[in-house]
Amino acid sequence: MPGPADRSTRGQEGDGCSRMGQGGQGRSGSLRVKRGVEARSVAAELVGRVVRGGAWSNLVVREVDLPPDDARLVRHLVYGTIRNLPRLDRAIRGLSSRPLPAIHADVLDVLRVAFHEVLFGRAAAHAVPDTAVESVRSLGHGRATGFVNALVRNLQRGGEPNPPTDPAEVFSLPGWVMDDLTRTWGRDQALAFAEAAHEDAPVSFRMRPGDPLPHGAVPTPVPGAFVHPEGRVPEQAVVQDAASVAVVEALGVAPDHRVLEVGAAPGGKTLAIWDRSPASLAAVDIHARRIRQAARRLDRAGGSGWWVRADGTRLPFRSGQFDRVLVDAPCTGLGTLRRRPEVRLRVSIGERDRLAALQRRMVRQAVDAVRPGGRVVYSVCTLTGAETLGVVENMGGRPPADLPGSRLDHGLLMGPHLTGTDGMFISVLDR
Repeated sequence: MPGPADRSTRGQEGDGCSRMGQGGQGRSGSLRVKRGVEARSVAAELVGRVVRGGAWSNLVVREVDLPPDDARLVRHLVYGTIRNLPRLDRAIRGLSSRPLPAIHADVLDVLRVAFHEVLFGRAAAHAVPDTAVESVRSLGHGRATGFVNALVRNLQRGGEPNPPTDPAEVFSLPGWVMDDLTRTWGRDQALAFAEAAHEDAPVSFRMRPGDPLPHGAVPTPVPGAFVHPEGRVPEQAVVQDAASVAVVEALGVAPDHRVLEVGAAPGGKTLAIWDRSPASLAAVDIHARRIRQAARRLDRAGGSGWWVRADGTRLPFRSGQFDRVLVDAPCTGLGTLRRRPEVRLRVSIGERDRLAALQRRMVRQAVDAVRPGGRVVYSVCTLTGAETLGVVENMGGRPPADLPGSRLDHGLLMGPHLTGTDGMFISVLDR
């Protein structure tokens, strides 16, 4: 089986963060970098922050203040290294006389970046060992230069030791994830998703009411979502993955509707609902900080809503109070692998099962909150069976009409392999 493609990725939605450079400090001091060697040092540091520090890759890559070419290089290296991390670590173990825990974390991160460049990257072969050695030295580990040089050159000479053939190992996915996807959607769909999730996510956007559509914008199969062939985003546009646009489309908001969104932060879908001019909009989330951020986002855009901090499994509303309820439930997030490749490192069977139980409770609460004749839309940006069909198949869910994707008995599946979007499951429950 051929190795996965690898490209840099630009995030779609996310909270703001400070910029690295111009006074930003990391463990190696200022991260304002020169070309080549130091860009790779920064990439290695950011990989470490994601892998060990719990940061999100689509946020940390924004922190580096670099010329455009260098910034693209850092993004390419960070995303590519994290996408392939289990496979890279497997290759390092196969060539190193030291176990991975015995290698200093900084040195290991440089090796990961260098191994990515050798196996999947575009750098000239002769440059990779030299830049890896200089990166290790710049991070204060000069005594490890010989070790790093030997491993990278051995990889170049002999290739990847025992290249994997199992799809889970080829695409650096947990085995249980591939098993789950295969059992739920079939082997062909599971393989197609795994391969597509290793590619770049296009930057899609929508326009707000009254804003003109910019020249060159190309419509996607999702009504109201667009891309630009050169990846440009108009200043007045709202950057949002087309699958998220589809979720709000499925809600079918009319001007006389009272709408509730459960799991509203970070507020991208909340703003999209507001742009459809409902009679009223209530937004619930359990996290106070995220509510404040989402409320500021809506306020800056000229919108308003009733923000409520509450548990989505115990909603503080009367039965039948709303015409439309969106349950944008917390999930394992496998549908966002193109933009957040580290999700593959953080998901577990236990988390999947815990979230599925939570999602079922949230949907039951939402059904109670909607009036007879109203509609609940359940959406998750993941593809596991327990979190998709397993939540709605006994609740009368159906696929939304007139949206692209794989239509199922109880919902609609979107994904990079099907619609070129994030992975998203959408189900409509009519009361």
